[in-house]
Formats: sequence, C-alpha cells, structure tokens
Amino acid sequence: MRRSDVAGLARHMEWADATVWAAILKAPTAVEDGKLAETLHHVHLVQHLFRQAWEGHPFQLRDRADFTNVQELAHWGRQAHGDIREFVNGSDTLDFDREIRMPWAAHFEQRAGHAAAPHTVGETILQVAMHTSHHRGQLCTRLRHLDVEPPTIDFIVWLWSGRPKADWSALDTSAG
Repeated sequence: MRRSDVAGLARHMEWADATVWAAILKAPTAVEDGKLAETLHHVHLVQHLFRQAWEGHPFQLRDRADFTNVQELAHWGRQAHGDIREFVNGSDTLDFDREIRMPWAAHFEQRAGHAAAPHTVGETILQVAMHTSHHRGQLCTRLRHLDVEPPTIDFIVWLWSGRPKADWSALDTSAG
C-alpha cells in the first residue's frame, strides 16, 4: 500500500467521524442516547487498539464507564485520530508491508478451527477504516431514528469537497 493512499483513508475517516460528532453534539436527543454512545465508544476503542498494535505498545483499554459524558468520549475519539495520523505520517511503505499478528486473531482461530492467515499493517489500517465506516453507517441510521438529519460523509463527497481536514470545532463549543 502506498503511504498516500493510507493517509487519504485516515484523513477521510477522521473527517467523517468529526462530521458525525458535530451532528451528535448539536442534537440534545443524540447527546443523551446510550446506543450512540456505546457505538462511538466501540469505534474509538478499536481505533486506539489497532494503533497501539501497529506501534507495539501495550494495550490501554478504556471502558465506556470511564467517560462521564459524550463530550469526553468525543475528545478521546479525536485523540485516536491524532494518534493514527501521527503513525501514518511517520510511516513508509515498508511499515505498511510489515506483517503483523493481531492478538485477538486467537479468537478467530478458535472459532474457525484454523490459523489466521498472515496480514500486514497496511491491511489492518484498511480494516480500521472499513470497520469505522460500517459503524458510522449504524450511527447515521440511529440519528435518523432520533429525528436528527445525519451528515453526508461518503468518501466520494470528501473527494469532491477537496479532501477537507477534519473539523473538530464542535468539541470546543459543546458543554463538557
């Protein structure tokens, strides 16, 4: 994988997450919704864990209960993106081509009855982007159920918009 492709995926992921957070933080029904908070916690936990794995750091888990409000959770999500951006920008193609074994592959192996096939750091970066996108779709569906208009966050829209940087200013204006 080329660094520019990986960097683009990471930039879109951050932009889309920040855009969804902005929609959530301006809608009182969304701010108070437990399902949104649980999904957002899961998304950002996975982002943090994969980045820690890429860098060989010990895992630092944070439970949903560690956050007193969604604003704290949003700041933690922003931190995940900053850490991912720093990793991607400091890496090169050799880093992305490096084989990695995710510790939780053992769960797959136990269920599947065979060893997990080899995979690279670059492929797991793609996994994080795809995983985040999947859950972002769930978040947007939940927003519709709460009568909140979800933002348009498609990758192609990001491209057409000139690949804007993530706008986290909603965190600065939200309570908390």
